[in-house]
Amino acid sequence: MRSGVEERVRDGASANRATTSSTPPSSRGHIVQTLPIENVPPPAATEEPPTSADDLSTTHASAPGISVYEKLAAPFDATFKDHRGGVELEYITGEQAISRLNEVLGVAGWSFKVLEHGYNQEADEIWVLAELKANFGGIVVERQQFGSQKIKRSRATEQPLDIGFDLKGATTDALKKCAMALGVGLYLSRKEVPASDAVRDGAASQTADSGTLTCVQCEEELKEVRFRDGTIWTPAQLASYGRRKHGHVLCMQHYREANEARKRAEQVTVRPDQRLDEIPF
Repeated sequence: MRSGVEERVRDGASANRATTSSTPPSSRGHIVQTLPIENVPPPAATEEPPTSADDLSTTHASAPGISVYEKLAAPFDATFKDHRGGVELEYITGEQAISRLNEVLGVAGWSFKVLEHGYNQEADEIWVLAELKANFGGIVVERQQFGSQKIKRSRATEQPLDIGFDLKGATTDALKKCAMALGVGLYLSRKEVPASDAVRDGAASQTADSGTLTCVQCEEELKEVRFRDGTIWTPAQLASYGRRKHGHVLCMQHYREANEARKRAEQVTVRPDQRLDEIPF
């Protein structure tokens, strides 16, 4: 006869054998911890890539609160100046543009390649057509621009000194223009309005606000102009064309006279049978 202790030991061993036999082989010898369903932590949230163009302005991880575009378009600590044709130009170098793209988008976040290149004999310069691709969180933006570089020639022989260097210069020019389309150094291309133009435009704006635009030659109020092909110029459009082409607000008659004066100065030949309102301007 077995005692009560022996019965309990036997029953416990049987239960252990049953549990071991039902445990998968892969988990034998390991402690398996089971948690109630309500205590299981939720899966970690995964960051999804942006799905719309609005996400192009999302903040950059390295600078919370500053958008990617703002980082691309931020002013540079140092710029360079050059005088061409009596005009002072301010610019950045190709190295600065590349560094800005690397810092903001990452080395793998953008790519650049030359699509075409050639030689302009009349201008004696190398030109390239290039393309820049930038990845904004899953959205790829493409920009294409032309770049050019004057060929550097020997003063003694007039032979090119280094065509490869000239190609490199044209490629760098195209790269900077493509990067500018994404905001890099874009602020440098802003044109300052001369004081005289600002005064004139401000006066014209005040006149426009009052509802009247007058010709500086005859002081007559500008009227709507209708052409034979159905085109209509409003007084505001006529004033804008006059300021842009001749620097003054002109009525249609004086606008045409100014066009004719310019054509004569440029020695443009007009057919005798061509009507004034048929001349393109």
